Amino acid sequence: MLSKKTNHADVIGYCCLRFPVADLKKSVDFYCNVLGYELNSADYSFGEAHVSLKNGNGPSIFLMETKPEDVTQLKFVFPRSFWITNSMRHVTMVEMLTNDLLALHERIKQADAHIDKEPVFTNEFGYFTFYDSDGHYFRVVEERG
Repeated sequence: MLSKKTNHADVIGYCCLRFPVADLKKSVDFYCNVLGYELNSADYSFGEAHVSLKNGNGPSIFLMETKPEDVTQLKFVFPRSFWITNSMRHVTMVEMLTNDLLALHERIKQADAHIDKEPVFTNEFGYFTFYDSDGHYFRVVEERG
């Protein structure tokens, strides 16, 4: 049985994520101007930029430039058919929240990112999936109701 008792050594949150990218300036532009992140710092000669959500929620992201062949894409293949998989059975590793799914979908589309699944709405939520230029696979969700 799993313990419900907490202790000071338990993980209590996430402080940052690190995403490999092939073109740091292009990725900073996408994350900030399309997805709406805020640029905290960037050292383009070193190959690292730090972005975070403008509202301060969630972990920040370090975009780290590496050779294109060394970019490990944020996605995986799920071996069974499931509603969250796409036709290639890819599953998103990161899901983002928005208050205006259709407006964000349009911004991502205008940025020429590959939209994998167009917006779908239920009574509880709406979502769509897309790939960024590095092949990272994301789902964007709008909670409803």
